Amino acid sequence: MREGDQPRNRVRFAFEDRLDCPVGTVRHPAGDSVPERESTRRVPEENALDVPVHDDAAADHWAYCRRVEFREILRRRRMVRAYRPDEVPRDVLEKIVATIRRAPSAGFSQGQRFVVVTEADLKREVARVVGEDFYVGEGFAPWISGAAALVVVCAREADYHERYQQPDKTDAAGTEIEWPVPYWHVDAGKAAMLVLLAAVDAGLAAGVFGMPVERMAGVRDLLELPDDVAIVEVITLGYAAEDTASDRLSSRGTRPRKPLDELVRWERWS
Repeated sequence: MREGDQPRNRVRFAFEDRLDCPVGTVRHPAGDSVPERESTRRVPEENALDVPVHDDAAADHWAYCRRVEFREILRRRRMVRAYRPDEVPRDVLEKIVATIRRAPSAGFSQGQRFVVVTEADLKREVARVVGEDFYVGEGFAPWISGAAALVVVCAREADYHERYQQPDKTDAAGTEIEWPVPYWHVDAGKAAMLVLLAAVDAGLAAGVFGMPVERMAGVRDLLELPDDVAIVEVITLGYAAEDTASDRLSSRGTRPRKPLDELVRWERWS
């Protein structure tokens, strides 16, 4: 442990680090990595996000009451678009993407899907198709091809229709509900958020990008996706490098955070 460091289980957050306060720009993400010391307040192994989920296991409701360090993870979460060339061990990536099994979904339809890309040549091809050269030309690092892994977040809409045509989900006439919003995309976002948080917990950085419709077909072909699986977004993972370009050029660096009272209303809108 470096001189002046404190064990994580004794850290107390200063007022300026509370979740309801403004978030300052992080100038050197690599210097803000998660401490290596294991906390004594980590989630017990049996409740970790990546352990197998047995369908016949009884629910452990007490697990929801145990204290975890979510505040620390949330405080560190931000988009990073520059990565060191170091490889991320396969077992670390497996634990991160295994969180998909803990992601909520409408009716437990489980329509989320991930495709994990770690092969260097395939990452470069994906980067070429989605237009990484544009970012590089703007001053960013090659953060798509240079990431240790790409997690392509997908959704299978048919899982939801299949689930909601089952007897416990249909109406009195046996008809599937009229979907108010495309929950297959909503739930894909929930699964993606777990990956972003799990990455921070593992000491990694993450970024997110979408792609124009006209570039989708090229990525689909590269990944050999079946016709009934749609791409929602892509998450980049790796060990953070200095990312001053994001501070200067990205939306995060050039747009202020909206005030909390504009984003959260209590009881009624007005």
